[in-house]
Amino acid sequence: MTGPIRTARNGAVLEVTIDRPKANAIDAATSRLMGDIFAGFRDDPDL
Repeated sequence: MTGPIRTARNGAVLEVTIDRPKANAIDAATSRLMGDIFAGFRDDPDL
């Protein structure tokens, strides 16, 4: 995944990295993207 957040999956582990070099701050777009990522995490029985 490209953009302000990177994800990496290793088996049952999902690593989420905020990649916004200036401050790693969470703006509205990043917050929505994080919500989508965490919803996928919540809904995936393999994680």
